[in-house]
Amino acid sequence: MGERYSFNPSLHWNPEVEDYFTKAYGAQHFARISTSLARPSSYSCIRVNTLKSTSDNVIVKLLKILRERGQEGDTIHSSNTDSGNFPEAIVESKGSSKRTSLDTESISKCPFPGLDYVIFIKGSGPHAIEYEQEKGKPLKEVIVSRKCAEAVLRGAQVFVPGVLACSAHVEKGDVVSVSVAVEQPDSEGGWGIGMTRGTVLQGSQTDPLYCERSGLYIGQGTTMLSRAGIFRVPRGVAVHMHNRVYELSSFNDLLEGEIFLQNLPSIVAAHALDPQPGERILDMCAAPGGKTTAIAILMKDQGEIIAADRSHNKVLLLNLAGA
Repeated sequence: MGERYSFNPSLHWNPEVEDYFTKAYGAQHFARISTSLARPSSYSCIRVNTLKSTSDNVIVKLLKILRERGQEGDTIHSSNTDSGNFPEAIVESKGSSKRTSLDTESISKCPFPGLDYVIFIKGSGPHAIEYEQEKGKPLKEVIVSRKCAEAVLRGAQVFVPGVLACSAHVEKGDVVSVSVAVEQPDSEGGWGIGMTRGTVLQGSQTDPLYCERSGLYIGQGTTMLSRAGIFRVPRGVAVHMHNRVYELSSFNDLLEGEIFLQNLPSIVAAHALDPQPGERILDMCAAPGGKTTAIAILMKDQGEIIAADRSHNKVLLLNLAGA
């Protein structure tokens, strides 16, 4: 369906910044950096709660989960890697004409010294997706926020608050293509997405948002609510994604208390602090609690952490994280 129905975002740099980095890294290297920054992560990062489990035990449990998920047409291989005595799982999806290559996922411990309580789960992509549509009729579409799209490309579904716009006459059970709204410069010198929540997508080239979403399609899914329902209810899944341009497993609500999905830089920040049992530590930007709980685990749950955040609502999330 051409370049329009693809995922091909690009970064536009401030000319002075671009010139600085081009001189620092060289034009080719900086171009590769820019391309990488416009793509989602190729892996999920999981921190193991070593007070309740071990990396090896968690890997075994994750392998079991992957096997259960792989029962419908997937093949699971388990082997040892050269870098350590821990299993590696590879899932190969069979028979999908919507993939340009085999889907693969692998599980491994973080190779950096002292971070063996961190597990990487590799994803796959980019994948070419055939957006099916009735001849002569435009696709039914949904536009989501950037934060929602980032979550989707890390394995999440599309939740109601993340939906910004939707085609007319979308009913529950319809197949829709999902694209992401990106911020654009506005007339006042700031940035904005240029649409209000609830915008109706016409699906034709006369649609004022038609060109903006070209090259920003992140996948295809099935609506769990009608268009009216999506913009009427405050929460819930709006679109169940079944094809994504990048595939990462979601382990949300799995192995609760044993694992925590967290970005590697946040884990490294707590690790670099090197908290010791019995210390008193102040975390001044604590929500939603990832680094706070990481510090507590590194302290072996012995000591005191004062966790603060300027947002009252985020403090409520902190209470949940510490429960």
